[in-house]
Amino acid sequence: MNSPHHLYHFTTAKHALDDLRNRRLKIAQFDDLNDPFELKAVNLCDPDHARAFDGIEELGFEGFKAVTARQFGVLCFSEEKTDVLQWAHYADRHKGICLGFDVSGGREKFGQVKYRTTRFPFPPPERRDREFSWSLLSTKSKDWAYEKEWRVFLELKDSVWNEGAGRMLYFADFGTELVLKDVILGATCKTSVSEVLQAVRGYAETVRIARMHLSCSRFELEERPVDGVEGQRPARELNR
Repeated sequence: MNSPHHLYHFTTAKHALDDLRNRRLKIAQFDDLNDPFELKAVNLCDPDHARAFDGIEELGFEGFKAVTARQFGVLCFSEEKTDVLQWAHYADRHKGICLGFDVSGGREKFGQVKYRTTRFPFPPPERRDREFSWSLLSTKSKDWAYEKEWRVFLELKDSVWNEGAGRMLYFADFGTELVLKDVILGATCKTSVSEVLQAVRGYAETVRIARMHLSCSRFELEERPVDGVEGQRPARELNR
C-alpha cells in the first residue's frame, strides 16, 4: 500500500519549536522507543535464535538487535492527528504539538507498520533476506494498531552533540520528501501562535496553524484553525 500524502508526527512543544526553527526532525533510536518488542517481532522460543538476537554478554557478542540499533534509527508518523491516546503518550499529555507533513515527494520510503497477535516464525537461512529485515523493523503487536503508524528507517550518521540529552543525536532535514504543512497545538498546549509564527519564519511553503479542542459531546478531539488570519498566513510573509 502506498503511504498517504499527509502524515503526522507528535512531540513535545519544546521539541516541536526546535524542529521548526531548525527545519528537521530528531531520528528516534531503537533503545529509546517504548515497545520492548522492537526488532523482535519474530518467534524466539528457540534459545539459539534468542541468543542471535539478544547477544551473549559474557562472550562479547552483541546480537542482531544491538547491532541494528547502533546502525539505524527511525522516524515515526501516524495517519491520525486527532487520536487521544497518541496526544497523551507522545505529545506531553496534550500539552505538546503535532506536525503535519506532505510526504508525497518520498512516499516510496515510508513503510506501513503491520500489526499481529503473534510473532512470526523464524525463517530458514535462505529466507533471512531484506524482506525479513523489513518485517522485523515494521511489525508490532495489535495492541499498537490504534497508532496507524508509518515509518522511515535511516542510517545513523552525522550526529550532533546535545547538551540537554548528554549525548549525540541524529536528525533528518525537512525537504522535498518531508514538507511541513501543519502545526497543530494540543488541547492544553501553552505555546502561543506568535511563537509558532516566529519559529516558521522564512519557510517558503504555507504553514497552517490549528489547535485541538475537546468535543463538547463526545470523547473526541476536534481540530479548529486558530483565531484570525495569521494562522493561515504564508510564513514567507513574515519576512516583509
